[in-house]
Amino acid sequence: MRQQAGRFSALAPVGIGLALTLGLGLGCGDDGTSTQPDGASGDAVVADGAATDGAVDAGPTGPGPEPAPWDPPGQENISAFAWGVQSGDAEPGSVWLSVRTLEPSLSLTVVRGVANGWDPAVTLDNLTPVDGVVQLHLTDLVPDTTYSYAFYAADGTQRSRPGRFRTALAPDQSRVIRFGGTHGLGGNLPWPSFTHAAVERLDFFLLLGDTIYADWGADVGFVEKFREVLSAEGFSDISASTSLIATWDDHEVENNWSYTTAGMDAKVTEALAAYRQAIPQNVGPGPLGVWRLLRWGQAMDVFVLDCRGERQNGKYISPEQMTWLKDELLLSTARFKIIVNSVPIADFSAYIGSIEAADRWQGYPTQRSEILSHIADYTIPGVLWLTGDFHMGGVIKVDAPGGPAAEEWEVMVGPAGSPINAYIGFISESDRLPVLVSQWSYTLFEADPVTGVVDINFIGDSGTVVDAWSLQL
Repeated sequence: MRQQAGRFSALAPVGIGLALTLGLGLGCGDDGTSTQPDGASGDAVVADGAATDGAVDAGPTGPGPEPAPWDPPGQENISAFAWGVQSGDAEPGSVWLSVRTLEPSLSLTVVRGVANGWDPAVTLDNLTPVDGVVQLHLTDLVPDTTYSYAFYAADGTQRSRPGRFRTALAPDQSRVIRFGGTHGLGGNLPWPSFTHAAVERLDFFLLLGDTIYADWGADVGFVEKFREVLSAEGFSDISASTSLIATWDDHEVENNWSYTTAGMDAKVTEALAAYRQAIPQNVGPGPLGVWRLLRWGQAMDVFVLDCRGERQNGKYISPEQMTWLKDELLLSTARFKIIVNSVPIADFSAYIGSIEAADRWQGYPTQRSEILSHIADYTIPGVLWLTGDFHMGGVIKVDAPGGPAAEEWEVMVGPAGSPINAYIGFISESDRLPVLVSQWSYTLFEADPVTGVVDINFIGDSGTVVDAWSLQL
């Protein structure tokens, strides 16, 4: 194309307004089948914020099929569940689930895709929202398997819209990975390209920053800005269709923010809590926990960077993040190494000179050279940089001829809603910059680990391919 047993632990709320977090495990016997204590009903129940040891028949292990969308019983209550459902950071055996609601108590039903439809996986009762939000970390799931879920009100009939996610591949698995990505939601509501992305039933969807514009419009607070995003039709569609992998950029706090501004530490803390509450995700290393690694078997490693929250002491990213990135790239055996930036690493000096260079890797030449030279010196294969921030779509070689990354590529994922960058009118396509997209879009990727080819399609608001390119990595 150009184109499950119930082992739980209740954790204290983390950060401002963050929801109760529970871990769910699917217990397995020595033969790999799920186990269940005598007298268990098949449901694992959480009561009064505490966990009960129980068992849920998780069915056979191994990758599952992709059945037709699940139609859960009950009736969707759009008012009580106006902000959709979200899943995040799917791993081979786990995923984060999140829902915002007006209901005082919830239950959760999870089903697993099988050859003839859907089998029950787990039911949780008596989930109490914190600040209107419930977040759950489900563990011991089956790798490379589709699950669906719905949250229910206490009456057992009124529910959220159903959500879907697919767990990541096991460490020894490999196949074509299909994923999407976008950045910049500063307009163009309700982001119709997301609705087209949702029907693709992707492995995951990347959010590369500026998911909210906290510094635009009325000062209603970070949580309310995220509520507006979650309730938009397009975002609700994509977040219900697959798991999200997100990083942040400046507009989640304020434009080009700096720690030198008085009171910024407290503001960043509040903004980060709202971001995590809205988009469930793992907490990675480092003081802010944004940078982290997600593995999709032997096919792909996804390196999520924090290119905004560590800009201190003349550094673009912290020395700790740099060391982590270099070490993990060197250790990675995945065919593709996808590096998720929020701001480009490509050298744009031939196109726009030094304009706003200080706001991207180009303004930090020592660290930029450090990571690009590391990749070149060790001949690390399969590296593809992805970025947001620039309010345009495109495919560009990271360096001009003669540079250390002259053969590396960066994809500027299409912006779903932010104003298109006026500079695009002064840039022409070339061998180094073969694709430029000047309209709202999301980017669809198909990465084939056998051929090493990544097909890249920019999909516009009408659902058609605006432009496309293929890379051999």
